[in-house]
Amino acid sequence: MTCPRKLGNKDLPMNLYRKLDSRTEKTYYTYRDPRNGKEHGFGTDKEKAVITAHALNSQIYHEMKEAKIAAIVSLKTKSTTFEEVLKRHLELCEKRELSKNTKRAKLGLGNIWAVRLGKKTIISEISVRDIVEILNSYDDRPRMKQALRSDAIDIWKDAIEEGWVKDNIPAMTRAPSVKVKRSRLSIEDFIRIHNEAKSSSKPWVARSMELALVTAQRREDIGVFEFRKSKTSTSWIEDDNLFVIQSKTGTRVCIPLSTSINGFVLSDIVKACRDNTMSKWLVHHQREHGNSKRGNQVFVDTISKGFAEMRDKVGVVVEEGKEPPSFHEIRSLAIRLYTKLYSANPAIAQAIAGHKDASTTDLYRDVRGSEWIQVKVG
Repeated sequence: MTCPRKLGNKDLPMNLYRKLDSRTEKTYYTYRDPRNGKEHGFGTDKEKAVITAHALNSQIYHEMKEAKIAAIVSLKTKSTTFEEVLKRHLELCEKRELSKNTKRAKLGLGNIWAVRLGKKTIISEISVRDIVEILNSYDDRPRMKQALRSDAIDIWKDAIEEGWVKDNIPAMTRAPSVKVKRSRLSIEDFIRIHNEAKSSSKPWVARSMELALVTAQRREDIGVFEFRKSKTSTSWIEDDNLFVIQSKTGTRVCIPLSTSINGFVLSDIVKACRDNTMSKWLVHHQREHGNSKRGNQVFVDTISKGFAEMRDKVGVVVEEGKEPPSFHEIRSLAIRLYTKLYSANPAIAQAIAGHKDASTTDLYRDVRGSEWIQVKVG
C-alpha cells in the first residue's frame, strides 16, 4: 500500500514530484523510480512530465507484476529438494512393473545420489558440473558409473514430469564407455566344466548348467524352477512345457520339454532332476551341507559359486586382462548356439531368451573377440 501524497503533489501521477527552485522561481519535475528510488529530472514542462510519468508507471508496474507472478510460479521448483524428488521417483517406481531386484538397485543408487548431492539440495540448483564431478569419482568403477548415470537420468525424467525442473541435467553428461572384461564361454569349455560337475559331489551344478544351456534362462529363474505349479510359483512344468515368468522383466516364456541343443534335451534333464531326493525344486541339494538340508533349493549365489568351483578345477584359459566366464555366460552361449542352429529364423533365439527387443539378443550373440571368424573362399 502506497503512502498518501502530500498536498503539493496530489494532482500529479504516482512517483512524479514537483520542486520549486527559490533562486529562479521555477518549478521542476522529477520522477522517482519505484524499483530503486533513483530520481530522474523531467524539466519544467508539467504536461510532458505527466505523460512520461504515466508511461513509465504503466511499464514498470507491469514488469514488477510479471516478475512477482513468475516468482510465485517458480516457488515450487526452487523449494523442491533432491530428497523430495527421490521420494517421488521411488513411489513411481513402485507403481511400475519392475522386478524386486531392479527396485532394490534403484533404491541403492538413489541413496548414493542423495548422499553425494545432499538431501536438502534444491533440485533446480544442481548443475551439469555437479553431476560430472560425482560420476568422475567412479572412473575406476565404470559399471557403477554407468549405472549411476542411468539412474540419475530416470530420476530427472520424473522430476521434469512433476514440473520441478525443465532440463534433464544428467542426460547432458557423456555416457561412459564400459569395456566388458568377462570372457565368453565356449561350448568346448562348457563340456569340460560340465564333465567335472557330473563327477563331483555336487550334481546340482551339472543340472543347473544343463538347464541354463537348453532354456537360455537367467540363474535367478533357473534357481526357482519347480516340478509342479503352486500358488507362489514363477516357473513350473505343465503339459510337457516349462513355463517361466522371468523375474527381471516379467516376460512369460513357454518352452517345450522336447527342446534340445547340442545333444542336451530338456525332458532328459528334467528326468535327471527327479533323483532319489524328495524336492519341489529342479535344482536342489542332494545331501546336507551346512544349513542346507536334502531337497532344499539351491540359491542363486550358490549356483554361481558351484559353477566357478568346477570352472577353476578344469583351468579355463582366458586372455590376459580378462576375467573367467561366469555362470551367466551360459545364457550367451545358449543364444549363440540357438542362433546358429536356427540361422534361417533368428527370432527363435530371441523368443527362448525372452527378449522383447532383438538388439538385446544381439548383445548376447557378441562373442567379444573370443572366437575366430572363418573366412570362406572359392
